[in-house]
Amino acid sequence: MSDQVDPADAARALNEIDRRREQVIRRKVFPGWWWWAYAVLMTALAAVVESGRDVLLWVGLALFVVASGLIDVPVRRAARAASPRRGLGARRTLTGLAAFVVGLLGVGLAAGFGLKAAGVPHPGTIAAAVTGVLFAVVGPMLVRWEADTLVRRSRSQR
Repeated sequence: MSDQVDPADAARALNEIDRRREQVIRRKVFPGWWWWAYAVLMTALAAVVESGRDVLLWVGLALFVVASGLIDVPVRRAARAASPRRGLGARRTLTGLAAFVVGLLGVGLAAGFGLKAAGVPHPGTIAAAVTGVLFAVVGPMLVRWEADTLVRRSRSQR
């Protein structure tokens, strides 16, 4: 009996490891509807705040919290299923996420203040809708970019 490993078998095993690692990295944590559901929630919350009615505000806040919890259930499940190795790109991920949030806030504030200065009715709601659409369109692109980066980094660390 030989302890020698056939080079072809070793190559196949390494390719299988790479394939499964990429599957874990590219798994779909955020379903497509998740982004749009949050866009609608943000817009609805802005409309409730802008209404100026205290009762409506508290009911809207309660509904926002409950709906957010329900929307996040599949995301929490998918995130727990399997997570990539820790050191792959946490700093870059956090930097990209922070830039995304700052960009969204900037767009929302600029749109809201601009619309208010122009005398447009319901500027906060409109600005939230614009920001929500941006969130729903750019968010999945950011997730794909991050997955591509992690896959490249995991291949280079092999």
